[in-house]
Amino acid sequence: MITLFRIDFRLLHFQTAQVWPQKTGANEIVVANDSVAKDALRISLMKMSAPHGCKLKIIPVAEAITYLNSEASKERKIELLVETTHDALRIAEAVEGITALNAALMKGGEGKKMVSPSLAFAPEDFENFRKILAKGIRVESYVAPDDRPVPIEKYL
Repeated sequence: MITLFRIDFRLLHFQTAQVWPQKTGANEIVVANDSVAKDALRISLMKMSAPHGCKLKIIPVAEAITYLNSEASKERKIELLVETTHDALRIAEAVEGITALNAALMKGGEGKKMVSPSLAFAPEDFENFRKILAKGIRVESYVAPDDRPVPIEKYL
């Protein structure tokens, strides 16, 4: 069962490793990212950040989809971390039972529009969020567990 599905360009860091699992009761963190799954240094750094007593998987998005659709994942309380709306959409389209997505931190850059202090959208992000919403998934923006969620529609 997915307890938190989050877009955060930093993926696993103090807040997602220590604060969120305590808040959601997660006993497993799945980092779904194609490039990180091939990067030994980033994998090593994330493993050092992982909380004690919480299983960690760092796997490509396609493998994450297979795992999240498996019986084994249903026994776990999973914090699912992705870096982009593209990866979030891939998962949302392929995994049943997702009801919510936390759009937390999306970094800025060339061609991106800052829509809030923590969210910068590329043109395709607007469309990806619309597709996720069309699947009946609630999408809200908040960084910390005690922040007030803002519906993503405000930024579309």
